[in-house]
Amino acid sequence: MIEVLVALTVVAFGMLGLAGMQARSISFNKDSFDRKVAAEMIEQLSERLRANFDGFSTNQYNFTMLAGDAPPALGACGDPLNCQPDELADRDWAMWTADVRRYLPVSAAFLDTTGGGQQVLATITMAWQEGQAATADPTCALAVPPITDPTYRCFSWTVRP
Repeated sequence: MIEVLVALTVVAFGMLGLAGMQARSISFNKDSFDRKVAAEMIEQLSERLRANFDGFSTNQYNFTMLAGDAPPALGACGDPLNCQPDELADRDWAMWTADVRRYLPVSAAFLDTTGGGQQVLATITMAWQEGQAATADPTCALAVPPITDPTYRCFSWTVRP
């Protein structure tokens, strides 16, 4: 009888370990999904910058989206058949921000440009809350403004549109 109780105790601890491992793997899967979404969002914005290089090269895309900011209203073009670069930049930012809020609700984004003319570069930084984070991400300290909350993870790309 005692042997059966000991065996049940060992099996119970094994099952608890498996349940904990399953919960941890689900959490890591969510974190992996968030990283993938951040990379895809940055890719989308960089393609929008390439498509509207005139607007980008005149600094129409220097935007910041903080965690909790609502997406801006989607503005209309003055001439629907021919959007001006600044109008297109505002529309791109509004649509991109709405997509980011849909997939990463508690997130921030920063876009900064350096250089000028044909040598202009864009640094796009995405920050999102990650449940597994325990220490501050050094990439988040480079964001403008810096993110000091240790539960945030950041992903930054520099692109030449």
